[in-house]
Amino acid sequence: MGSDKLWIEFAGRPAWRWGLDTLLAVPGMSWVVVVAPADAVDRFRDAIPESARGRCEVVAGGEERADSALAGIAALTRAGFPEDAAVLIHDAARPAASSELMERIANAVTPTDGAVPVVSLHDSLKHVDNSGRIVGAFDREGLALAQTPQAATLVVLRAALEESQAWGRKMTDEAAAFGAAGIVVRSVAGEPGNQKLTEPGDERLVAGVLAQRSMPLVPPAVGEGQRAGLGFDAHRYGDDGALRLGGIEFRGEPRLAGHSDGDAGLHAVIDALLGAAGAGDIGSLFPPGDAHWQDADSGELLRRAVSTLAAAGWRPVSVDLTIVAAHPEIAPRRADIAARLGELCGIDADAVGVKGTTSDGLGFAGAEGIAAFAVAVVAHT
Repeated sequence: MGSDKLWIEFAGRPAWRWGLDTLLAVPGMSWVVVVAPADAVDRFRDAIPESARGRCEVVAGGEERADSALAGIAALTRAGFPEDAAVLIHDAARPAASSELMERIANAVTPTDGAVPVVSLHDSLKHVDNSGRIVGAFDREGLALAQTPQAATLVVLRAALEESQAWGRKMTDEAAAFGAAGIVVRSVAGEPGNQKLTEPGDERLVAGVLAQRSMPLVPPAVGEGQRAGLGFDAHRYGDDGALRLGGIEFRGEPRLAGHSDGDAGLHAVIDALLGAAGAGDIGSLFPPGDAHWQDADSGELLRRAVSTLAAAGWRPVSVDLTIVAAHPEIAPRRADIAARLGELCGIDADAVGVKGTTSDGLGFAGAEGIAAFAVAVVAHT
């Protein structure tokens, strides 16, 4: 990948955190062990969200996949989990697996059988020699692509992996160890979007799946001469100053870190408006490297964005803003935010929608910061 793929960020979260957060959301999931490179244990441990520290542990892995899997199993054993506990092993390089898939895999485990998600093959399979010449074809009937998480009981997993080690087998996944040990492996329907980060370009496929899941926004129907745009922004909590969000101040809440005043709500609205008018994005209008915008009032940035639209022959018609935050509570200030957005955009407050939601403690917007999504409609003047 040209870099450490587990730290590629998607919407403010590194790839491995998407998998961790999803696992922690699976009903009945009581403990997650992150098996990290031996020289990076502290880095991973420091990045565990505070809300997950009572249900998560980081341990050092080994040279081979089996070594790392057994290190995780040993941690579960030390934590006191029974031998018949269902255990899922998931590749952190598959950040887009859903909690529904993980729950299906867990439910498919029996005392003696393992479970593996698979997806059908749709492309023709060819045999290519070292020169790049196609020398044959394979019948894809009955073939499938294996994914993770793969699962079995603690005792079955340990036995299969230890046998693979004893025989010096190079296993590509847990299913290979199950099969070699004579353990029945049940297939469960996988997910086409459960892509693995392996080669450059894979991150774009994964980003699309995660964007659809985390921002399932669809531009509204627009009239003649109108266009719609989508906007997104996220900032981590900072240390000093009061929180600015949606153009208003929330006293007693930590300020968001970032260029200007860190108002993720207004930044999302700016991007939605600019996108609808085909006028670039907030970074092109207000470059983050320009010291002029350091600590700037995001309300002023929004006014300037509206002026940019006007110069290009567009005017705002409506704005819908969704703020994802564990705190502060948005509902009591909804009318204030709508009024402020209406004032800044030059539209009636009735044309502004404001919603607050949480991520149920998951991920970036669960404990580390605030995310915002916006939909804007503009009309040609």
